[in-house]
Amino acid sequence: MHMAEVLVTRGGQITLTRDVREKMHIAEGDVVVINVLGDAALVTKKNPQAFEKSDFLPESFSKTLKEIRSFSWEGRLKRLGIVS
Repeated sequence: MHMAEVLVTRGGQITLTRDVREKMHIAEGDVVVINVLGDAALVTKKNPQAFEKSDFLPESFSKTLKEIRSFSWEGRLKRLGIVS
């Protein structure tokens, strides 16, 4: 674990020190994400490639989605004898 202490400017900005940027492989123009967890903040480098995936859904996903969208509660309840 690495710890760095930085000063918050009047405008609320902080500077990631060189050693932190190097350890996180952050370069000028990169985007970081700040997640606030109570009194703590977690800074992570945004990986745009994480959203460029095209093969993470199963091949049958389109069929499953159509089935979900066409599901009829009324028909199901009738088949179960709950409504007439």
